[in-house]
Amino acid sequence: MAYDKIIPVTRRLDHCAGYILNPEKTTLPDGRILTAAINCTLETACQDMTDTKRRWGKESRVRKGYHIIQSFRPGEITPGLALEIAQEFVREHLPGYQAIIGIHTDREHIHAHIVFNSVNQLTGEKYHSNARSYYQQIRAISDRLC
Repeated sequence: MAYDKIIPVTRRLDHCAGYILNPEKTTLPDGRILTAAINCTLETACQDMTDTKRRWGKESRVRKGYHIIQSFRPGEITPGLALEIAQEFVREHLPGYQAIIGIHTDREHIHAHIVFNSVNQLTGEKYHSNARSYYQQIRAISDRLC
């Protein structure tokens, strides 16, 4: 079972993206890279997210995006399975939102980082995070997938 945390991104998405996609943290010894993008591309994710905000007239908002961290106990999961869980989580909980995922294996515990746009590319709706959405949606979906 993962420990989940959500953090609003109020400054620059590109800084978060650089951190979660860092090859030193996401590359396995065999050369596999544990990153993914949903509804955008890894190379242009931040620009894609900015374009979505601009298209819906929401580029000046305070929350640029959100950063979800799913941490697993040491030995609980493989890096590949952590990536699958994170991808399915995004598909299920964040339909229409652009997201990038990086699985970090640089510590004793494997952890998934998900950064996603605060604006839905299909509807223009802003994502809202509160205690209720955390427990009823984020934790519930993450626990079921785990």
